[in-house]
Amino acid sequence: MNLFHIKQQDRIGWIGLGEMGYNMANNLQRYLASRSLTMTVWNRTPEKSKKMHHHGARIAKSIEDLVAQSNIIFTSLANDTAVEEIYEILFDLAGQVDHSIIFVETSTIYPALATKLKERLAVTPQHTYLQCPVFGRPSAAKAAKLIWVTSGDEKAIKKLCLYFTTMSKSIIHLKTTDVARACSFKLIGNFFVVGTMELLAEGLTLAEKADVDQGSILKFIEAFFPVPSWIECSKQMTQGTLMSKDTGFSVDMGLENVGHMRQLAQDTGASLPTADLAYNHLLALKERGKGDQDWSSMINSLRTSPASSRRQSEDSTLQRDGAEEIDVKTCEDCRPPAYDAN
Repeated sequence: MNLFHIKQQDRIGWIGLGEMGYNMANNLQRYLASRSLTMTVWNRTPEKSKKMHHHGARIAKSIEDLVAQSNIIFTSLANDTAVEEIYEILFDLAGQVDHSIIFVETSTIYPALATKLKERLAVTPQHTYLQCPVFGRPSAAKAAKLIWVTSGDEKAIKKLCLYFTTMSKSIIHLKTTDVARACSFKLIGNFFVVGTMELLAEGLTLAEKADVDQGSILKFIEAFFPVPSWIECSKQMTQGTLMSKDTGFSVDMGLENVGHMRQLAQDTGASLPTADLAYNHLLALKERGKGDQDWSSMINSLRTSPASSRRQSEDSTLQRDGAEEIDVKTCEDCRPPAYDAN
């Protein structure tokens, strides 16, 4: 009955074939192909669509063609700007078709943008918007071991769960129609990631400065904190195996993510001093022309000028706490980027 339901009703479209999107779409296409089905794909860079064609996917002639052919559309895009630009086109086209469409947005975006998109789609109530961010590097996406987070219409989520499982090892259902909640959840999860990297970078740098054997530190981490992510990140930092932007998460993307975390903290009255430190260390790398490196390379900022990083963090903390009586030099780069929700 489930297979009959898929064959009769579901026509899947996919937009965004970067490192994450391609691996996710490929796993879903493999599942569909095993049942003699296929998906339609579209990407701004046509060459990337050709890779999916080799796996049996249909290449849309245009984004208009994809919308016309699909009643379920997944998107995996680089940042807020790309999401807003693509969805402006998608929603305009959605208003011109007779069939209903479920949009599944999987990118990491600021919560206010998800709310804005859902509200805009509300003028065409036959369509549905889900915010379903994912956790994991491209390698996890390739191995179908992502952690999937769902928010939005419960009926639509239940209908698509079968597809989500083809791309993930676990699914966290937030059980809320507030799509902004999933964005906040993703930013909090990513904060734990960058916070762990900041902690490891500081500790490992201290070990280097104190002339403590790095191999022994790694053995301690493996024995006392036997967590794969800790062990992997520690080895990357100490053994010079920092991943490239093609296999990891770049400094540029990290800056946007951490900027969103700091903005969310500001909007909610929370405090994220660890995010302030990480932001400054990532910013230092970008200023040195290293924006395309994996964000775990933040340790190099500590290795070169820890005192400068510490002063920047202290300055931004004093500004946040409103210490007006202290003469602190303003550091524009240390402030979280403003987010315009209009």
